[in-house]
Amino acid sequence: MKVYLVKLDWSTEDSNDIELFVCGTYDKAYEKFKELIANEMNPDNSWVGELEWENGVPKDDKIELDFLDRRSDTDETECYWLITDTWDYGVRTHISIEIKEVL
Repeated sequence: MKVYLVKLDWSTEDSNDIELFVCGTYDKAYEKFKELIANEMNPDNSWVGELEWENGVPKDDKIELDFLDRRSDTDETECYWLITDTWDYGVRTHISIEIKEVL
């Protein structure tokens, strides 16, 4: 049996946390993954939302975005979305789907 872990791992200059969500299907995990990214894009929720964006990429050269999304509607991909302030590596947000086999 598989379980799908959606992980939100973030840190700022003054705080950090990890939140885990366990889903029974990939579709539910992927939905949560996308929801968490959308929440991070809200300036009321995250430093990420305060950035200027162009075509899905931060306009600030010191901000690095690494994103691996689902390949197709039938593919169960371990996705991730990682955004980092390269001038302050303590400021980052990492959202991922991890697929685990449970015995």
